[in-house]
Amino acid sequence: MSSSRLLLIHPIGVGLSSRFWDRFIRCWQASDDTTTLLAPDLLGCGDNEHPNQQLAPEDWAAPLVDLLRDQTNTPTVLVSQGASLPIALAVAKSAPELVAGLVAISPPSWRILEEPFPQTQSQWIWRLLFQGPIGFLFFRYARRRAFLKSFSVNNLFANNKDVDDEWLDTLEQEAANMSTRWATFSFLAGFWRRKWISQWQKINQPVWLLFGQEATGIGRSKQWDDARERIQTYEQQMPTAVSASIHGRNVLPYESTSECVSQLQSWLLHPSNPSNNQAISH
Repeated sequence: MSSSRLLLIHPIGVGLSSRFWDRFIRCWQASDDTTTLLAPDLLGCGDNEHPNQQLAPEDWAAPLVDLLRDQTNTPTVLVSQGASLPIALAVAKSAPELVAGLVAISPPSWRILEEPFPQTQSQWIWRLLFQGPIGFLFFRYARRRAFLKSFSVNNLFANNKDVDDEWLDTLEQEAANMSTRWATFSFLAGFWRRKWISQWQKINQPVWLLFGQEATGIGRSKQWDDARERIQTYEQQMPTAVSASIHGRNVLPYESTSECVSQLQSWLLHPSNPSNNQAISH
């Protein structure tokens, strides 16, 4: 692929910001110092503060489109992590001419993208739970190191030992700013949950999917698909996409950094090579 520019779209949650990509960027630049890596804070995250207002994928996508236009309108590969995929899709819909390809690392379950979340329920959650003192107290509780570690162990990492001080220190530091709770609450309320399947399947640019071999849904539910089921569903529903799987669970750019980087670099060199489709064989 000719593009030498990547836009890294970080996930949204307590303490998450563009610093999610720090380890990935260090690893990438150790072997490739020619590719431009853009890693902005999404609206309401990190240093990009936002007031008490609901945010949807289009709201997060708009500043990213502006950023790409400022970067001499060069087509860029969008790299989404987890449930930031709808933000990448919103960018691609708004400015397809600026998108050279789309990478989805640890994409959400297919059924999550297929079944819209009732917007009336999202509004109810926002108004009654998050806008009042309950939301304020919840965020203060959720940003405690003990909770961040427990959540990471139970939901994000394949190996407990990978939940290290660098990870926890970064989350604590970024969550210290209480204004970042509005982006987190917008995500938790489900304003991003819509039926994205039609747009996802009509993407004209090259698509690469990377799955963790121990991938799980976030939280507890008997309805979550396991890693193999998720991989097989994507393979069936998006037969033209190239896919691969590596060791790890739900935060591959952090927990399996070197393998994540090498796999992505390989795909960028040979985006349409069928031999790169390794998802089931791994």
